[in-house]
Amino acid sequence: MKRIALAVVIVLFTTHGVFCGESLAGAKKAGAAAAKFQLAAKPKTHPKVRPALTVQARSPYEAYAVADAETGTVLEGLNIQLPWPQASLTKIMLACVVIDKVERGELCLTDLVTASKNSEKMGGTQVFLKAGETFTLEELMKAALIESANDAAYAIAEYAAGSSDEFVKLMNAKALALGMLDTQFHCVHGLPPAKGGADNISTCSDMIRLAREALQHPQIIEWTSIEHTTFRSGTLTISNKNKLVGRVPGVDGLKTGYTRKAGFNIVATAKTGDRRLIVVVLGSPESRIRNEFAADKFREHLQVQPAAPIEPFETAASGG
Repeated sequence: MKRIALAVVIVLFTTHGVFCGESLAGAKKAGAAAAKFQLAAKPKTHPKVRPALTVQARSPYEAYAVADAETGTVLEGLNIQLPWPQASLTKIMLACVVIDKVERGELCLTDLVTASKNSEKMGGTQVFLKAGETFTLEELMKAALIESANDAAYAIAEYAAGSSDEFVKLMNAKALALGMLDTQFHCVHGLPPAKGGADNISTCSDMIRLAREALQHPQIIEWTSIEHTTFRSGTLTISNKNKLVGRVPGVDGLKTGYTRKAGFNIVATAKTGDRRLIVVVLGSPESRIRNEFAADKFREHLQVQPAAPIEPFETAASGG
C-alpha cells in the first residue's frame, strides 16, 4: 500500500513539473514575442531630443545713474557707489585738465605737439602716431575725445605735464578737488594695466561730478558733439564712439569706454530746452545694450525719441 501511495506522489510531482516547465517556457516565448513586437514597432531611427535651452537675460549694466546736470541730483540709479574700471571714460578727465591749463594761459590749442616713441607704442584704439610727427594740441584733443585714440591721449599728457606720470598726478588732484573720493587714476588713457598694475577706477556718482565739471567748458562739449571729422590733413576719417550723438536728439557728449574687464561704459549728456541730463552706465555686456539703455533713459526723462537706429559699435580696448 505504501508503495502504491509513493508511486502516486511521484507521478503527480513529475506531471506538475512538466506543466510548470511548459508554463515557464510558454511565458518566456510569450515575453520574447512581445519584446520582438515592441522592437519591431519602434522606428529604425530616433531623432535626438535636445534639452531645452535656458536663456538668461543679461543685465544692461553693473551700475547706472541718471542725474540732473544743473543740480547734480540723482533721479534714478543702481549701485551708484560701485567702484568700476573707467576704461576710456578716463579721457573726460584728460580734457578737463587740459582745458584748465588752456584757460589759465599755460597751453594754447594751436600749440604744436610732437609725438614721442612712447606715444607711438600705445595699443588699443589709436590714430597711428609715429615718433617725430607734429600735430596741434586741438587736433590731438579731437582724436582723443572723438576717436578715443590712446596714442593721442599719451602725446597730450607728455606735452602738457612733461610726462604721463606727472599728468596722472594732475588728474588725481583734480579728482580730489571735485570731491571724487572714490576715483583713482593710474594712466592717462584707460588702457588695461600691465601685470601687477591697477585700473583707473571710478563710480557713477563720481562720474556725474566729472561730467558736470566738463559741462562748464563749452570747448569740451564742442569736441564731444562732433559725429565725424578727419585727422592727418584729411587722410584719416575719425568717428565718434558715442553712437548716441546724431541719433538721439540733444545728445552732445561725452565719452564711451571699453575694456574686457570694464565692459562697455558711457557717460552721456543731452539737453532739451533748458533741461540737461547726465546718464552714466557702467559694465554693460554689449555696446548695443549700453546705447539702447542710455537712449531709453533720455527718452523717459527728456521725452525725446532716437532720430535713427543706434548702431552697435564694438572696438578695441579702451575705445568704444
